[in-house]
Amino acid sequence: MTFFSLTCSVLSMGFLSCSADVKEMGPTVDEIEIIEKDDAAEPEIGYDECLEMAGVTELMAQKALDYISATQTDDESLYNCVYVYAPSLETYADEPEKLAARIALLGFKGVYLSPGGNRLTTQDQWLRTFISTCTGLGLDVYATFYEDPSVFVSQAGADASLDKFLTYNRSVSYEERFAGVSADLEPHTIKEDIGLGWTWDTQNHNGAGGQNDCLLKVTLDRLDYAQSKLYGLSLHEAIWWNYQNMYNEGKVTYGDVNQFTEVCDWVSIMAYRNTTDGVWSYSEPTLKACSSEDCVNICVKTATNDEASTTLMPNGWKALLETMSVLRDKGLEYGCFNGLDMFQYEALETMWEWKEDNEYNAE
Repeated sequence: MTFFSLTCSVLSMGFLSCSADVKEMGPTVDEIEIIEKDDAAEPEIGYDECLEMAGVTELMAQKALDYISATQTDDESLYNCVYVYAPSLETYADEPEKLAARIALLGFKGVYLSPGGNRLTTQDQWLRTFISTCTGLGLDVYATFYEDPSVFVSQAGADASLDKFLTYNRSVSYEERFAGVSADLEPHTIKEDIGLGWTWDTQNHNGAGGQNDCLLKVTLDRLDYAQSKLYGLSLHEAIWWNYQNMYNEGKVTYGDVNQFTEVCDWVSIMAYRNTTDGVWSYSEPTLKACSSEDCVNICVKTATNDEASTTLMPNGWKALLETMSVLRDKGLEYGCFNGLDMFQYEALETMWEWKEDNEYNAE
């Protein structure tokens, strides 16, 4: 039984060749213990206890149920996840259990957590407590850590990132382990040479073997390598909405969603627009192209750290729920649809705490 059902019952160094084969990136460790979580384990923390841990008002408790109703199916088939970054860790510096409980109340099944390198290398107590609480609530936690430019540049960079993650997982108890890695390799943001000799230009660096194509291939190579080192743990990747369009138009030979899902367990489309139709127009080409089941999430944005055209926050809480409901229903028409993700928790919580429909403040 998932937590949602419990709530319902209550109510190589240097340059790479663009044509280099993935498997030529070097050997991995021959034998290693598989470190994975038992997905069949029942949540140990029930709804009433979670509600008390979360410390929310009656209004927030009802809004949480409304959010679940707008984002989940009756049979709980969607794997909805949320991004959690440093501001939330700072806000709940002394209350990791409370943060975990609040995330669970909103019906999320997975957390993409950005822990920072120091927490991974020091067996940080906050991190261990947060993950173990999530485990008790039936939530999976993924380390958003495979994203540094050094990962693109060399296998050594990839190893440095993955080894920190694996070392942490080996050093803690079962319930304190990550369920996998949430990668955030974004080749389209590489506007200056980071050591590969290629930069991204959506309009001018196209064609088979072009710089955009090479950057996409390196991304897929690095994801494939990560999968080979995770030994059964899950691998997720956030993908730009425009990769599929560029692939469909023949501008690149890499970037198709099916190439990503060959090396990842699932992907999230960064469909950051401020209208329902806008989010769907960014999402549909990838969903149409995908040939696998349950492997594509649509990720929307409530954070206001970018231009206004990318965030749903100013629209208000009711509008957010309407958008999520429409995206869920449209997404379910495609077998590959896997869930609705949120970027990011801090901003969603701000909306959740509003007493009126829209208390948005642009300052």
